[in-house]
Amino acid sequence: MNFIKVKKIIFLTFAVIASSLVFAISLSISNKPEIKNINIDNITNFSFNTSIESESNIPSEPSNKSTFDYKVIGYRSGGDDSSVILKKGNNEYVVSKGDKLVGKFELIEVNENEVIFRDGEKLYKIKNLGGK
Repeated sequence: MNFIKVKKIIFLTFAVIASSLVFAISLSISNKPEIKNINIDNITNFSFNTSIESESNIPSEPSNKSTFDYKVIGYRSGGDDSSVILKKGNNEYVVSKGDKLVGKFELIEVNENEVIFRDGEKLYKIKNLGGK
């Protein structure tokens, strides 16, 4: 084969590739995104409504129910920073030491063996299986 013919074929191949790349670049330049103005109000004009009610609006458990059937699924023991995660049915509750569960049962103590709640004079002890 002749050296000049090989040279022309290689040159033609590069010319076709270069022209297709130039065409692709020109298409990408001409297809700019369309920017629309959305007109969002100032953030100070927004009002936020939460769907979570405050603890005072949560109905407490029925008082005639004598069983305290919450299950410990997690805990953090550390003096005043103690907290516990409880589960009853499909509901989960996070209660810190000194706070009340469903507005009724106050968390008194959390340790690795048990969790203690108080409802007036009654004490409720739950075996702590959260970390085991």
